[in-house]
Amino acid sequence: MAVVVDEDFFAALGAMDEVRDISNCDIAWFAVRFEESAARAALRRGSFHFTTLERTVEGLTGGRPVSLGRFEETIGERLQKQYPERETSSGLGR
Repeated sequence: MAVVVDEDFFAALGAMDEVRDISNCDIAWFAVRFEESAARAALRRGSFHFTTLERTVEGLTGGRPVSLGRFEETIGERLQKQYPERETSSGLGR
């Protein structure tokens, strides 16, 4: 199985032991980054990681959660950056 996530998401996962060879992995992680310029965003190649299913479960359950307030603040900042002329009614983007 192949999973594509952004680098920040992958960094927030718990530690996962990796296997050296793709033939020994259950999940291939591809961590990409977003590069924004003007009104466009592009995906850029980042790192890749080969893990087993067992180590992936440990990584997913051992991650560092972000508080709801911080999550909403980050989304609001991105919305405000993308649409500076819009007012959000949910309080996001203040």
